[in-house]
Amino acid sequence: MVMKYMRAGTKPVLWIIVAAFVGTIIFAWGMDFTARPATRGVIGKVNGQELKIDEYSLLCQNAIAQQQQQKPDLKDEEIRKIRDDVFSQMVASRILREYVDKIGLEVTNSELAEHLRRYPPREVQQAEVFMTNGQFDYNKYMQAYRNPDPQLWVQIEALTKPRVLQQKLYEYVSATVRVDDPEMKDLYTAASEKIKVRYVFLASGQYRDSIGTVDSTKAREYYQQHASEFTHDERAQLAYVSLPKYASAEDSAEVMRDAQALAERAKGGEDFAQLARQYSEDGSAQNGGDLGWFGRGAMVAPFDSAAFALDSGQISPPVQSQFGYHIIKSEGKRTKGDTVEVHAVHILLRVQASSTTLSDLRIRAEQFVSDARKEGFDAVAAREKLEIIRSGWFERGKSILGIGDEPGVTEFAFSASKGTISDPFDTQDKYLITVLSDHQPAGQASFSDVSSNIISKLTAQLSRSMAAERLRPVREQIASGVPMAQAAAAAKATYDSTDYFGRFERAGRFGEDPDFRGVAFSLSAAQPLSQVAKITFGAVVIQQVDRQAANLEFYTQKRDSIMTAALDGKRQMIYNNWYNDLLKKSDIKDYRYQSGEIY
Repeated sequence: MVMKYMRAGTKPVLWIIVAAFVGTIIFAWGMDFTARPATRGVIGKVNGQELKIDEYSLLCQNAIAQQQQQKPDLKDEEIRKIRDDVFSQMVASRILREYVDKIGLEVTNSELAEHLRRYPPREVQQAEVFMTNGQFDYNKYMQAYRNPDPQLWVQIEALTKPRVLQQKLYEYVSATVRVDDPEMKDLYTAASEKIKVRYVFLASGQYRDSIGTVDSTKAREYYQQHASEFTHDERAQLAYVSLPKYASAEDSAEVMRDAQALAERAKGGEDFAQLARQYSEDGSAQNGGDLGWFGRGAMVAPFDSAAFALDSGQISPPVQSQFGYHIIKSEGKRTKGDTVEVHAVHILLRVQASSTTLSDLRIRAEQFVSDARKEGFDAVAAREKLEIIRSGWFERGKSILGIGDEPGVTEFAFSASKGTISDPFDTQDKYLITVLSDHQPAGQASFSDVSSNIISKLTAQLSRSMAAERLRPVREQIASGVPMAQAAAAAKATYDSTDYFGRFERAGRFGEDPDFRGVAFSLSAAQPLSQVAKITFGAVVIQQVDRQAANLEFYTQKRDSIMTAALDGKRQMIYNNWYNDLLKKSDIKDYRYQSGEIY
């Protein structure tokens, strides 16, 4: 009877499992598509192993579809991020697969069976065939487990096996991690303690002009004595021009015409809230465009003026602001104290570059590349009146000045020859054309590259030292009994106090400055006044006002859960560090953005 019931429900369950299979197994370990006869291309490589476009496309389709269940109208940049995440997950799957094969890690049938018995897959728990009164019924699941339908169970096993393998790898990497009670108690105490202090502070910036210019000889001495500070990984420099994806005047006029048509429909009696839900392009759309009550100045000026000029029930013509075109309806005004407020609903139509504008821009970018390869990058940029931006040095995986994190640009920078001009890169808000200015293997930066940074660092050090010298007599006065505020005022220094803060919390104006917090927590009731201490932006003398000890009774009560949480956190940190090191050592190629193609 159970098997008959199971087979009747197999088809819908299989759909759930197959969807999860695509979304989970491939993400976890990769899927072998090499048997397909019509591979359309390669979008990257991991240690020489190809990443196929058909696999990537399938994963992207599935990931985008999953996101659209939560948010149907995904923006271009959100879709782009999903695609980049899919690529990163494909890279991770190949790297981990290689490592698993290298160490011979595998999941036995008995391990898989035990895992399935103890931990029913979440996708299976959502299947109606395993539910009673809308809730997952473990007994139904176990009946199917003991008398499996092969068609169904082979899919469930295929779904689950990669997850078990990933868990085994996690345990393999982090197996030696331990957290003992004394260590945990110390960590808990350190994290839970709070302190309140008062302080005298002198900012170092006020002394920089009196220091003058740091001698280049001293800068070179620093460079020679601190050589290890100036080593770098493989790095590159780019020059680039950008063509922003601005909307054209015709794009704006087209949106204006659409806004006028919507305004006429609203004035003609159509339900304003329904029109807002259907057409408005901001977060208020789901609420029928309702913006609630607001006073003057709460909105941008054009919107503000139009909203307060309307009578209750009146609908405005399209109003242009920096966000686009608004159609505004007043729901009434009221006086609240001395303030007049309006209740408004609106429809927003954003002005964006049309497909025609983007196509024209793409043609312009391609023409720039063609001309630059013949006439020279700088010459064509000057003729086209485009600013050339220099990125400065950047390492693989690091953000590029003015560009950010663009995998295709990074791949170009670390694979092209010096002087090579790229094809256009189609980014979220602009087309980029880049030229590789320079490339260096890992090594030590030259003095000329870092001399300005060294001079700035030495200048900052001298400024802090000068501020510290000015505070020494102030500290002596406080130690002799002069009130801190009085001593600070005489020295024209800043006097203030903090609220209670912990070792890992912001400390007033000094934020997360580790030097300030370190000095503060070194104080005690027996030694409440610090020596003069140099911190990031100056020098300080700190005095303890009060200290709140950790609640060790709470620790005793929650010891087991705290220990478990700490162990999990420490194991996750070890695993992440291990994977990041593995990733850094891998040879990863991203071809998705070559020739301007984005997949």
